[in-house]
Amino acid sequence: MNLGLETEKTEYKASTGELKESLISMSAMLNKHKSGTVYFGVDNKGNVIGQQIGEATSRDISRMVAQHIKPVPMIVIETLTAADGKAYIKVELCGNEKPYSSYGRYYVRNGDEDKEMSPSQLKNLLYDEISNNSAWEDELTEYTADDIDEKTLQVNYSAGFKVGRISEEYSDKITVLRKFGLIIGGKLTNAGRLLFGNREPVLLKLALFASDEKLTFLDQNHFYGNIFQCIDEGMVFIKRYMRWRAEIKEIRTDIPEVPITALHEIIVNSFAHARYNGALTAHEIDIFPSSIHIFNPRLLPSQVDPIEYAKGKMESVLKNPKIARVLYLTNRFESFGSGFKRTFDLCKENGVEYSYNNTDFGFAFDFKREPINQVANQNSGGALSETVARVYEALKSNGRGTIDEIMSSTGKGRNTVLRAIDTLKELGYIERIGARKDGYWKILKWS
Repeated sequence: MNLGLETEKTEYKASTGELKESLISMSAMLNKHKSGTVYFGVDNKGNVIGQQIGEATSRDISRMVAQHIKPVPMIVIETLTAADGKAYIKVELCGNEKPYSSYGRYYVRNGDEDKEMSPSQLKNLLYDEISNNSAWEDELTEYTADDIDEKTLQVNYSAGFKVGRISEEYSDKITVLRKFGLIIGGKLTNAGRLLFGNREPVLLKLALFASDEKLTFLDQNHFYGNIFQCIDEGMVFIKRYMRWRAEIKEIRTDIPEVPITALHEIIVNSFAHARYNGALTAHEIDIFPSSIHIFNPRLLPSQVDPIEYAKGKMESVLKNPKIARVLYLTNRFESFGSGFKRTFDLCKENGVEYSYNNTDFGFAFDFKREPINQVANQNSGGALSETVARVYEALKSNGRGTIDEIMSSTGKGRNTVLRAIDTLKELGYIERIGARKDGYWKILKWS
């Protein structure tokens, strides 16, 4: 039995022993045609020669595709039998999330061959996807202007007017949405729904961890909202749990461990450049004892280094030009390259170490935090007592924790906890900010 010649959308492999090579062919076909078919048990002339098939064969193929092709495409695996009784396997795949990589590299199909992409080919493919994504931003939804959070719209529009990026004051939601190009014929576009929708279109995962491993949560939240709400919620969460120090000269100044502007730049860039035309996009902010971790699914192709943008060696790549334009007009967003440059410069000026990891899973940016040493009692020259130190550690982990929560985390009684808090206040380690219900304990000493 003969299946015909190999084509740009068809690849033959003699057996699953050539599975790695087949994954390269799969990614190449996806990048060229968004679909393709690979057969196992077929020689390169199209003759069915048979393939030994076990109970786990299909599962192994599926697992390898999921592990080594990013983003993961849709696949259908069939076991077929030729007229002479020889068994062979057909794997059909499709996907609309180009570019696809295999084993961290990008390939494109040329005839029946797989060629690794040059930097210029990858860039052109990316720009093609940006064009497609821009069209998706303008697609109409079932929602209307009644399905937006008008307060969010008005506040951010007014912020843009205040700095001169918008020329006219806020009038009404219909007029403003039209001016932004987010509503057509009474229907919100996809971009409008994401930016200002009140149907919670975006997911932001927030977590505070007790250690540098994702084992013990001290606080966590799955926040659903529009892009502006998620940006604001992310900043509130970080400010709540980051460390501050007080500097007193002529006046007192509270200084964050990481520049607020740098944090805001990375968070806004994350929401501006994410892929939204697929499954629910989950952004993530994790606070560990040693770092603040901001993760964005599929920000950049893994071969693109943000430092190249910061140095001006690459043009700014806007995955969502409509969303980015609105973020710019509302004074949230500059451009991709300048945002990274500003972050790098601020970290250097303030002695903050950082790192980033750009893979096919997504883009992660980490701001390093200084380690916390055992706090010494400066008045007595010795260490804090065990009880006071335990209460102090609980307050450092969660300055908004209630007395009951501190009792639970330290295993101490109410009166013991209250005495420890009084001691810490007297020694200048903590300060109460705000009222009992909505206030918090500010940490004044971290070393």
